[in-house]
Formats: sequence, structure tokens, C-alpha cells
Amino acid sequence: MTTDLYKKDISYTAGFFMLIAFGVGGMFLAGAIGGVAWNLMTGKGLEELAQAVGNPAYLKEMQLLQTIQALLGFLLPTIVTASFLSHKPLKLVGFSQKTTNWQLFYAIVIILCGLGVSAGLGYLSYQLPLPASLRLRFDQWENVYASQAAGLVSFKSIPDLLMSIVVLALIPAVCEEAFFRGGLQNFMYRGNRNLWLSVIVVSLIFSVIHMSGYGFLSRLALGIILGLIYQLSGNIWLSILAHFINNALAVIVMYTQVQSGKPIAEAMADKSGSYLGLVAVPLVVLLFVRMNKKIQQTKAADGI
Repeated sequence: MTTDLYKKDISYTAGFFMLIAFGVGGMFLAGAIGGVAWNLMTGKGLEELAQAVGNPAYLKEMQLLQTIQALLGFLLPTIVTASFLSHKPLKLVGFSQKTTNWQLFYAIVIILCGLGVSAGLGYLSYQLPLPASLRLRFDQWENVYASQAAGLVSFKSIPDLLMSIVVLALIPAVCEEAFFRGGLQNFMYRGNRNLWLSVIVVSLIFSVIHMSGYGFLSRLALGIILGLIYQLSGNIWLSILAHFINNALAVIVMYTQVQSGKPIAEAMADKSGSYLGLVAVPLVVLLFVRMNKKIQQTKAADGI
């Protein structure tokens, strides 16, 4: 990435830790505002809110609270932190980059191949000889996640499907990519100029924060893929698109499973799969090499 000509005096390394602090604060703010919104919508208190998580009767309320959490916990802290670091915060994060057709092509093909890698790693995680106590903990995390996610979606109609895609795919793609790639990874890389360290560290954080034992490896791989798409291009819209495709396809697969008769919670906890997706690893590597070569050629042609 080129040097930010609009940089302020605060260092990018400081910005990395500021963003983490603002993110934690944003989550508390989202909880407070969400509690007020919950009370206004239902007339119920916080104790009832905790019990309502995963209850399809409160679908609209849970979708609104999820949106508030994403906006205030991820997107807003990123923009605020970037405004402390640059006179043009949106440009710093990567929102001002122009997107070309060839960039879109590489981002889409890479994430589609990456889905196979992610699925293969997800299947591998279920086959690992884990200690009984650790497997029990992983199962508990998965049950909690499946219950919470089931309370955010409805697959009774196409409009329900579209709303589920907005809540579980579009909004998380925009907000999480801004926070993890445009914020944390971007600031860390600008502070140390070590691409792989920045991508891997932030991908680890990205995976850990989702609180999924069986999904750790697959989300780590997804984070690395999204991180490389962003870091090579400097364009946050490309990683947002890739993240959206990943999430939207997962929602659509769940929709087809539910339409075929599976309960939502069972579709969420689907453990089927195979190792075949792992054969896409060299293809993903090749695509990144080709993408980076194209980027370097474009920069040379533009005199950058």
C-alpha cells in the first residue's frame, strides 16, 4: 500500500490498540442501546432478553439487536479510530478505492475456491482425536452458536430468506471487514510492514472472536484469504464482497436444507462434508500469485 499522505500524528500501532479498545466500548454501547430498544419493542426487561435469544418468536427484535451490535461494535469504532489517524478516514480504511472488473473476477474466484478449503478444514476439525473434555466444550459452543443463529433467521418465504441474507451476510460482511481488515490488519501492517504477520495475527483474532472450536480452522483460513485479498489490493470492497459471498451461500444452503425438512438448528449444526475441499489449496495459492502479479503490473503501468 502507498503511504497515506493524510496521516495524523498518532501512530498506526497505537491505532491498532485504540481500535480494540473502541471495539470493546462499542460492544458495551450496543448492549445498552440494544437493551433500550428491546424494552421499547417488547416492554420486557434484560432478564427476558437473555431468555429470548434463539426464540423465533422474537425474530425481528433479534435481527435489530444483531444489526446494532455490528454497527456499533465493528463499523463505528473503525471509522472513529481511522479519524484519529488520518484526515481521510474512509480512504485509510479502503472505502475510496476504485474497483476494476479483473479485481472482482479474482476476488470472486478466490473466495469460491476458498469455500472448498474452508469446508475441508471444517470437516477435518470434526475428525480430530480431541480429548473428551475439549470436545464437550466445543459441542457446547456449537450448540450456543446454532441456537443464537437460529433465532436470527426465518426460511418460511423468499422475503424471509432475503432478510436473513441481509442480517447474516451483508451487514456482517461490511462491518467485520471494516473492523478486521480495514482496521486491525491495515493498522498493524502499516505499523510493522510485515504482511504475513499482520494477516495471520488478525485472522487468529477473527477466528477466536467467533467462539467456535470446530469452526476455528475454517474461519482462520477464511480470515487469511480475506486478509490477503484486502492487503494485496488495498480495496475493502473486495474483501467485503468475498465475505458476503461466503456468508450468503451458507445462508442459502441452510435455506435449501430447511425447505427439504430439516429443522433450522440441525441445519446450522450440519457436520457433513469431506476432505476434498482441501485440494483447492494450491489453486487458491496460484490465484493469489496471479492476482498479485496483475496488481504489480497495473501499478507499474500507472507509475506507482
